[in-house]
Amino acid sequence: MSLPIPLTVRLRTSRGTRDITRDVRDIAIRWTDPGGHATCQASLDRPLTVQPAEIAYYGDLTVHDGRHGGVVWDGRLEDPGRSAGTQGQVWDLAAVGGQAHTRDRTVPLIYIDNPLTSLDRVDNATPRGDDSIATDPGNTASQQQSLVLSFPNGLAVGTNARIVLRYDGLRRTGQKLSRVDHTSWDAGRTDTAFQVEVLCRTDGSLASGEVARSDNWNTAGGGSSPRRIGTHWTAGRNTAEWRAIYSGVGGTISNDLHWASIGGMLVMATRYTAAGVEQLTGTPYGNSYVLAHEVVADLLGRLLPKFDGAGATIATTSYQIDQMAYPDGVQPARVLEDLMSMEAGYTWRAWERNAAGLYRFEWVQQPSTVRYEADVVDGYDSQGSADGLYNQVTVRWKDPKGRPQTTIRTATVPELSAAGLIRQEIIDLGSDVGSASAAARAGDQWLADRRYAPNAGRLRVARPILDLQTGRMVQPWEIRPGLIRVRGILPRTDALNPTASRDGVTIFRIVGSEYRASDAAATLDLDSYAPSTARLIAGTRSKLRMIRR
Repeated sequence: MSLPIPLTVRLRTSRGTRDITRDVRDIAIRWTDPGGHATCQASLDRPLTVQPAEIAYYGDLTVHDGRHGGVVWDGRLEDPGRSAGTQGQVWDLAAVGGQAHTRDRTVPLIYIDNPLTSLDRVDNATPRGDDSIATDPGNTASQQQSLVLSFPNGLAVGTNARIVLRYDGLRRTGQKLSRVDHTSWDAGRTDTAFQVEVLCRTDGSLASGEVARSDNWNTAGGGSSPRRIGTHWTAGRNTAEWRAIYSGVGGTISNDLHWASIGGMLVMATRYTAAGVEQLTGTPYGNSYVLAHEVVADLLGRLLPKFDGAGATIATTSYQIDQMAYPDGVQPARVLEDLMSMEAGYTWRAWERNAAGLYRFEWVQQPSTVRYEADVVDGYDSQGSADGLYNQVTVRWKDPKGRPQTTIRTATVPELSAAGLIRQEIIDLGSDVGSASAAARAGDQWLADRRYAPNAGRLRVARPILDLQTGRMVQPWEIRPGLIRVRGILPRTDALNPTASRDGVTIFRIVGSEYRASDAAATLDLDSYAPSTARLIAGTRSKLRMIRR
C-alpha cells in the first residue's frame, strides 16, 4: 500500500536507485537533540524469494516531502530484516541517520595533556640521577605536582651528565606536537653549570639544528616560555623531553640542593580544520588550552569524513579546556558528549546529505526563544518527577600523577531545601578529561540541569502547528529542535520557563521526535527523553563503567 501522507521513500545502492513508496506498509522516523537524524524503520510488502538490488547493507535510505522534495530523513541501512506471517511477506528495514557516523571509529586521541604520568626515563648516562613526581621542594605551600630531577649528594658528574624523561604519547597515537610548555620551574641552587631544558624530537631522534629551551638553574625559578610548531621546529615532531643537564667540566655533587622542579607541564597536538587540513603553523596554538569549537572542527577534519566539514556550522565557545586526552581510544560521539559537559549551552546535530553525499553538521547553542506553538488536543503525558532533583554531586577524576581525586559541588535546590534533604550523585570524568577546573565545571553544569523538576513529557502532534521561525504552519514531520510552548498544562518553574510568565503556558525544549506514518502523528520528547528499556540499560552500563574505574 502507499503511504497515506505526502512522503516518498527512496533506496539507493551501487546497483541502483528506486522509489519504494508504494511498497511501504509503515514508516517511523526519529531524530534527537543532540544527534540529529537517528533512526528510520520501514516495512515493505515484498516477496522474500527475491533479493532486491536496492536493498543492501549500508545502502542509502532517504525520506522526502512529496510536496516540495525536501529531505525529511536521511541515513544508511544497517538491518534489512525479513519476516512472513498472517500479514504476508514483509521486509523490515532499519536505518540509522548521520549521527551514527560519530560511532564508526574508535582511535587514541590527544588534544592537550599533562604528561606527568606518561613520562619515560630514556637516558641512563647518569644512572644515579633521580626523577620523581612530587610537590615543588622550593614551594611546598603551592601543592602543585611537579617533575623533580635531582643529582644526589656524592654523585660524580662529568660534562653532559643528565636526567632525561620523554613524553611519547603523541608518537603512540600517530599525532604531531604543536605546543610544549611548562608554566613554572624552580631549582635548589643558582648555578650556571646546570640547566633545565625542553627538547622536541621525531620518533626519539634529534633533528639537525634543533635548539632546546634552556634555563640556567636559579633559586628564583622561571615561568612559561612555550615552544610551538612553525616557530621552534618544523612539522613532524612527536616526542618531547624534559631534562636536567650539567654543562660543567666535571666534579662531585657536594650537597642536596642540586635539584630542579618543573611544573605546569603541557603537551598539545596539532589539530585539523573542519575542512580536513592539518594546521602546521604556530598561529592556531597561541594558548595553553583548547576550546570546544576547535575540538569539534578537528573531529570533522580528522575522523568524520562523511560530514560536510567545510560547510559545517560551528559556533564559537569560550571555556578553556586544560586537559583532554584519550590514549586508550575514543569515539567522536564520546568526545562530543564530554564537550557538552563543559559547554552545557551547546548541542550538535547531523542532518541530510548534500549533492556530494556528505551530511550537514552543526555545533550550535541550544535555542533560547520559542519556535513552536501547540496545545494538548492530540495527547500529552508527563514523566516529570522530583527524582531528578539533586543539590550535591561528587565528580571523580584523576590528577596528573594518575591518582583518583574527587571534587564535591553543591547547589541550592528550593524543593530539597524546603524538605531538608541532600540528594547526591556521582559522575565520572576518568582521566580522559580530568582536571580540577574541568571537574568543577562539569559538576556545576550537571547540577544546573537538576535544580528544578523538569516539565518532562511526551506531546503528540497530529496536525499542523505554528512555526514562529518561518512564520507558517508546519506538518508534524517537519518539526525540528527548538523550544515549544504548549497550552493547557499547569506550569512548573524550571530552567527553561520564564520566571515572570506563569499564565498557564509551559515552555519545553524538544529533545527528540518520532513520526509514524500509520497514525500520521509525531511524538515529541519534551525536556528529556521518554523512559525506555534501552535507556535504562545504557544508564546501568554507564554506572558499571564508573565502578570499574
